[in-house]
Amino acid sequence: LQAPNGGFPWYKGMPDDRYITQHIVSGFGKLDHLGIREIKENSRINSMLYKAVEYLDDRIREDYNNIKKYYPKYKTEQHIGYIQVHYLYARSFFPDYAIQQRNQEAFDYFFGQAKTYWTSFSTYGRGMIALGLNRYNEKNIPADIVKSLKETSIQNEEMGMYWREFVGGYSWWEAPIESQALMVEVFSEVANDPTDVEELKIWLLKQKQVQDWKSTKATVDAT
Repeated sequence: LQAPNGGFPWYKGMPDDRYITQHIVSGFGKLDHLGIREIKENSRINSMLYKAVEYLDDRIREDYNNIKKYYPKYKTEQHIGYIQVHYLYARSFFPDYAIQQRNQEAFDYFFGQAKTYWTSFSTYGRGMIALGLNRYNEKNIPADIVKSLKETSIQNEEMGMYWREFVGGYSWWEAPIESQALMVEVFSEVANDPTDVEELKIWLLKQKQVQDWKSTKATVDAT
């Protein structure tokens, strides 16, 4: 279903979509992190992913150009939202894929925005920023984010470790199961804290036990 420009549609016959392309790239990135060697060793998959990542780099350049066009003070204002945070997270799985020169300035801009404005995002958004920055060897801000996440978490013997805000909402960044699964990623990869990881898993399992994992997307992330 990949379009010639590298993007993916939600369904066959639909136009390419930025969010779902980021979601697909992230999914393959997670498989690669789990040690599925075929992701990088299969030339067809590798080529597909490179095109998708380049497509996302082009979209972030378009964002940047529009910001420069309409906001004269863009260098000192916040112009990063959840779609750009999601991009940095998805992109960070593949730092070995070179950023084309035409897209480098835009990438650097939003990377800097993430470092400056991470406190304005939800727990899910902060987790994505921590992972994205950490994979590009920026260590100080991810450490600050982990500290903040620890301070705002709730821990008890029955439910494990979780966040009060994980109650659901209409936006993709408000999904409780996906948010908790991302926290497992953060505390495993950034904090390197196996004790907290086990506490985070307890909450995920409790949700399955007393309710359900709400969607196929939630189930895949939790698994």
